[in-house]
Amino acid sequence: MTTQRLEITAYGHCYQYLIYQALERVHVKQNEIDTYLNVLSELGGAILESPSESLDDSSLKVFFKKYSENFITTVDQDKVIRDLVSSFILQRSEAGLKFRYRYLFYFFAAKKLADSLHQGEEAKKRIKHLVNTIHLEKASNIVLFLTYHSKNPWILDEILLSVMDIFSDEKEVTLEASSLYFLQDFVKEIPDLILENRDARQERLEADKHKDFIEQHEDQNSLVDDDKDVEELMVKVNKVFRAIEVCGQILRNRLGSLERHSLELIYEESVMVSLRFLRVFLRFSEYVQEESIRKLKKILEQNPKLPDSKIIREVESFYLGINYTFILAMLYKISFSLGSPKGRDIYIKVTETKNQPSFCLIQQIIELQFEKKLDADKIDKLHSEFSKNPVCDRLLKQIILRHCYMHDIGFKHRQKLANILNIPIQQQRSILIASKTTQD
Repeated sequence: MTTQRLEITAYGHCYQYLIYQALERVHVKQNEIDTYLNVLSELGGAILESPSESLDDSSLKVFFKKYSENFITTVDQDKVIRDLVSSFILQRSEAGLKFRYRYLFYFFAAKKLADSLHQGEEAKKRIKHLVNTIHLEKASNIVLFLTYHSKNPWILDEILLSVMDIFSDEKEVTLEASSLYFLQDFVKEIPDLILENRDARQERLEADKHKDFIEQHEDQNSLVDDDKDVEELMVKVNKVFRAIEVCGQILRNRLGSLERHSLELIYEESVMVSLRFLRVFLRFSEYVQEESIRKLKKILEQNPKLPDSKIIREVESFYLGINYTFILAMLYKISFSLGSPKGRDIYIKVTETKNQPSFCLIQQIIELQFEKKLDADKIDKLHSEFSKNPVCDRLLKQIILRHCYMHDIGFKHRQKLANILNIPIQQQRSILIASKTTQD
């Protein structure tokens, strides 16, 4: 769930400025800077094609020979390399010549690809490969720099197509009450499960031992297949997180230059792929149910005289806690990745179009996080809309409470929110103490 650290890549113009400064410090003449930048761009492309992130002496000789054939400007190889090493753009290592910092490599590799787009299909194939492997650090950063170097709409189309393809056979989670029946249904079953386990505890323990024995002696090939499935799933999961980080940076950086429709499409598809992944996780809720039943059995074994009411509360808290925690974490991940203080119109338009609780909650988090906007009337409206959706109502309360804990909210405003969300007096006092501590 953590940020993928792509923010620094977003500031392409800063890199451009710092590179100019670095070249000026080693006294590269103004009329030569374009040549140096071109050498760096070609070098970035050559290293991207190489198996390592460097060029040895023989590869470097081939590189400059090819460079002199393709470009009319004569380049003094030794002087150019010496200047680029002195400016701390390049460095020599045991493997050969390389960029001193990975992000400089990403910057110039992306520039070479952007400059080559008009020359044929080879650059497009390379870009498609990078987009399809966006879950990897190198690919995601080069793709993001590409959106700085080129405004070609084809690149954005490829990114969006790739995003749409992730978990494309899944339907996004809407968080509508009808889609969350499994949470309430299992909670309702807990009393019957307690009764059943009190009556037949020993028999079931024996059955579990037998089942464990069978599972431990399954055919090894099936375990390998399971490992492959898990590996593929993790690639897709990482792809989701990287993709929405990249799309979020594009949203923030291109708010002033992309058409409204394109911005809305980027935001909508990024949220949708995240909610499709959430669907995949919630499908594993059956496993969480099994874990909850195991926990219930353990409680009964250790405390056979414990009242049913207490067991129900503990198991219910365990089961719902896992689901609520993951759903909330995913909503925050989406909001932090895609949010911006300047994209309000885009978020509102898409949320109104989709008209789903999930989009409403994401917009609420964005407003709190990026606009610091705590609109009591809007919260009251959402609370009313979620009156028949206890899961979303609880999520809304947790979102608002988290904001209140982190910020010093005025007494009247806090009291109004407490009344809207039915927050007990004791919890209000805890919020006040925590927010004051945070401010101090």
